[in-house]
Amino acid sequence: MFLNLADVTLQVPQSVDLSVIAIMVSSATAIILAFMVLITWKNIRENTNATYSQLLRGFQEDLTTRLNKNSVLKTTEDCERYANDYLNTVDEIAFLAINGKIPQGIARYLGRFFAYGLNIIDWYNGMVGEDFLKTAKKNWPNYFLYCEKYEIHLNPEDKLPKIMLDYNQLQDNESH
Repeated sequence: MFLNLADVTLQVPQSVDLSVIAIMVSSATAIILAFMVLITWKNIRENTNATYSQLLRGFQEDLTTRLNKNSVLKTTEDCERYANDYLNTVDEIAFLAINGKIPQGIARYLGRFFAYGLNIIDWYNGMVGEDFLKTAKKNWPNYFLYCEKYEIHLNPEDKLPKIMLDYNQLQDNESH
């Protein structure tokens, strides 16, 4: 009464083909991979938006701080430093935008600050007494390129600090 294993044949159901199993495994793998790519893309997008927000906030704070310094201008040297610092800042932003290092939307949003820079250059032309536009184009080439490319124009409503408008009088007072 012993069962001889040689006499026993196992019957494996042939209903599941090996190729069907391979298709199911590869399909599951593809779905998992697609899901992982989607999650990764979403995370990158959220991080990018946060970075852009930080950049925008930083640029805006820097420019606003520079604008707020106009209340401490006392001398012609202060006025010139204020103008140079402001133009240096917008030139840096223009450089980053032109070279694709920051999104165009950020630089476009800051367009009003670029227009204010044109007021500063007009002030330099009138008050410093030289053809400053030629010098300015050498000193801040990215700024001028950006203004030209995005058609940024002087905004007559932007007002320079009163002390800068009285530059000639300030210069006379300093020389006495």
